[in-house]
Amino acid sequence: MPELPEVEIIRRGLEKKLINHTIQSVQRHRINLRQSIPITLETCLANTRIIKFNRRGKYILMELSNGLTVLFHLGMSGKIIVQPSGSGYEKQKHEHLTILTYEGECLQFIDPRRFGIIDLFPTNTTHNLLKMMGPEPLPDTGINVSSHQAILCDYLHEKFKLKKQSIKNTMLDQRVIAGLGNIYVCESLFLAGISPFQSACELKRQEILLLIQSIQSILLKAIESGGSSMRDYVHSNGEKGYFQMQWNVYGKEGELCNYCLQKGRKTVIKRAVQAGRSSFYCEICQK
Repeated sequence: MPELPEVEIIRRGLEKKLINHTIQSVQRHRINLRQSIPITLETCLANTRIIKFNRRGKYILMELSNGLTVLFHLGMSGKIIVQPSGSGYEKQKHEHLTILTYEGECLQFIDPRRFGIIDLFPTNTTHNLLKMMGPEPLPDTGINVSSHQAILCDYLHEKFKLKKQSIKNTMLDQRVIAGLGNIYVCESLFLAGISPFQSACELKRQEILLLIQSIQSILLKAIESGGSSMRDYVHSNGEKGYFQMQWNVYGKEGELCNYCLQKGRKTVIKRAVQAGRSSFYCEICQK
C-alpha cells in the first residue's frame, strides 16, 4: 500500500500538472471499488476548475472551484496517472475513473485490487474518513521543525501512556499518527533503535522525541528518493521511486545488518509477525 511519501509525491505531481485546469468530462468505468464511485462525480465536476491538491495521511484531496473536494485513496494497488496534453487517451486495464481537462490532460485512476476509494464532499466540511485521524508526522511548510517536534512529542507521550500494545502496532494506527505504514514504521524504529515489540506505554519522552526525529528523517529521504516502488506504485507520470534501495531492514530477512557490519558484527535481520503484519528488525540495534 502506498504510504505517506508515495502519496505526497503523487500529490505534488498532480499539483504541478493540473492546478488551474478546468475539467471537461468525467467517466466512471468500473465503479466497484471499496465503495461505489459516486454517480454525481460526472455532473458535479464538469466545467469546474481544479484549485488545489492537499494530502491528509494517505488520502489525496482535489479541491474544486465549486466548493467540492474529491477524495482519493489508493488502497493496496491503486495509482493515479496523468497523460499529458497531446499524448492521446487510451483506456487502461483496471481503470475506474477518467477525468479529461479542456487543457488536454487526462487523469486516470487505476486499481487492480479495488481497495481504493473515490468520493466527493463539501470542501468546508471534514470527510468521515478523515475525522478520527491523528496528526501529521511532518510539519507544514513554514512551521518551525523543532516546535513541531516538541508539540508532537507532547501529544504522543500522552497518547502512548494509554497504549499497552507494541509500539509497532501503535504507530500503524492512523488514529494515533497519520500516514505511516509498515515500511516506514519498520525503518523508523530501526533508525531510532527501538524494538518493535516494546510496549508504547514504556517509552520515555526522550525516546519518543528520537522516534519522531527518525520518522521525519526517513519520510523526507523517501520523498526525496521518489518513494518506494515494489509492485504497483508509480509517480503520476508513470516513473518508479527508488527508496527501496535504501531500506535498512524492511524486506531484508536473513540479510546482515549493515550498521552491525560497520562495527564488526555479523547480525542477521529477523522477521516476526505482529497483528498479521511482518516486522523486520535487528535485535542488536533495536532494544
